[in-house]
Amino acid sequence: MVIIEKGIIVLVLGLTFPNLVSCDWFSSISHMEDLIEEETDLVASLSHYIDKQEAKIRHLKRFVKQFDDITMQNAVDYLSHPVNQFRLFKRLAFEWDVIQDTVKENTSTEFVEKLSTKRVNFPDEKDVVGSAQALMRLQDTYKLEIHQLARGNVNGVQAIQMLRPRDWYDVGRIAFEMKDYYHCASWMVALSSMNETLFQSFTKFDVLDHASFCSVQLGDIETAYNASLEMTLIEPSHERNNKNFQYYSEMRKKSDVDLGISSSHQPLSALNPDDLRHYEALCRDEGTNLPAHIGSKLKCYLWTNHNNPRLILQPAKVEELWLSPQLIRFHDVLSDTQMESVKQLARPMLYRSTVNNPDTGKLEHAKYRVAKSAWLEDSDADVIGQVSRRIFDLTGLSLDSAEMLQVANYGVGGQYEPHYDFFGKHVPIDENSGNRIATFLIYLSDVTNGGSTVFLEPKVGVRPIRGSAAFWYNLDPAGVPDRRTRHAACPVLTGVKWVANKWIHEVGQEFKGRPCQLSRYSDNLGFA
Repeated sequence: MVIIEKGIIVLVLGLTFPNLVSCDWFSSISHMEDLIEEETDLVASLSHYIDKQEAKIRHLKRFVKQFDDITMQNAVDYLSHPVNQFRLFKRLAFEWDVIQDTVKENTSTEFVEKLSTKRVNFPDEKDVVGSAQALMRLQDTYKLEIHQLARGNVNGVQAIQMLRPRDWYDVGRIAFEMKDYYHCASWMVALSSMNETLFQSFTKFDVLDHASFCSVQLGDIETAYNASLEMTLIEPSHERNNKNFQYYSEMRKKSDVDLGISSSHQPLSALNPDDLRHYEALCRDEGTNLPAHIGSKLKCYLWTNHNNPRLILQPAKVEELWLSPQLIRFHDVLSDTQMESVKQLARPMLYRSTVNNPDTGKLEHAKYRVAKSAWLEDSDADVIGQVSRRIFDLTGLSLDSAEMLQVANYGVGGQYEPHYDFFGKHVPIDENSGNRIATFLIYLSDVTNGGSTVFLEPKVGVRPIRGSAAFWYNLDPAGVPDRRTRHAACPVLTGVKWVANKWIHEVGQEFKGRPCQLSRYSDNLGFA
């Protein structure tokens, strides 16, 4: 099909990918571990099938080998010997029947049945789209060079496999289908520099065709012109490209031409461009250095929470990260055994995380939150009750009105874009629990690269440290939402991220843990 847009004739190719966000597999690394086990089993089954095929071929080759000597003699000489006569009758009467049965034997049944059974639960095109979007998101957030990313080199961490040229092409195609012309152009232009002998099931002309069209959609006439020029060298008589090339040539002469399109790119994010740039910069640790006048006031100290019996012999380690809004990190919150137990309990209960739509107040999936989560009650296991007791000991806040423990595992490029934890005006607040007064965020794993929790206004980044927890109040002492607490979970670049959230609510806190305007040096967490 040919479409004309702004004087440019473009070809819409047949390969399409559904633009869906309700994908399952790519949103949790934990569930992807199951896929590795399934694929390992399939590889073993395929190897078994290959062994059977090779044994069959060896048997057939041995049968054929005996004819080498026969063909060297003429028929009269061969039949002059009684043993040869017997062998001829025996082969034709019986042995060719065996060969026929061997050739007809279907050794693939076991493998095909196993593959058919497993494919029911395999990832589908939606997951391919989701993981491609993750690559684009990581490319933007961490300013990754496409050639390095495609070769599997990410911040010095080398992947076992590299992207094949067809993979590059499909990422660009997915961006094209999403009308994400920035990523379409960047991936196709990068791919066009590769040796075209490596291309399979697509041509360099196809790559340049996409690069040209997507570039002009961004207002990049020069790149579109260069791609179209190279296309004319490949197919000089291609009518559509010749018309495009003529158009680009004319546009190059008009420096002030207005194509009526935008060079901005934010198809993967619901944020406005300024917020998106700010968020991505914080994820790259840009601008997160503490000013000297603030850093000198931040303290680390041991904490007993007014001589809590469970903290006297082993006080909590507290690290102040920011003063106002006050943000702290508790170290060594849970033991390794406790953290592994929490993750094991959550694994079979993980479902795609939802968010509150700020306009409707309804829970829904969102492409700006890529994770799966499970909700655990204190009664589910002793360890969950231990986690709640530990949070109470450290904060002094009542958990009677708190939500269940939310355990989250982030997926490919897993993230949660800037948001508030307190309920907005469109979310009805239960009078029996009130709004979310505080957040206790436990890191259940280290993360090799990325995955920090960043606060946009204080410009603070909290790197995941296994066993530690970040704590902050979402409401000020008067119960008013503190809009300085807007925060985000940066995309996971390499590694695996597990967290556990406890959202603590207002009701029940009147005489707990946060008396009004107490000094932060009076051995309490009543932040002034």
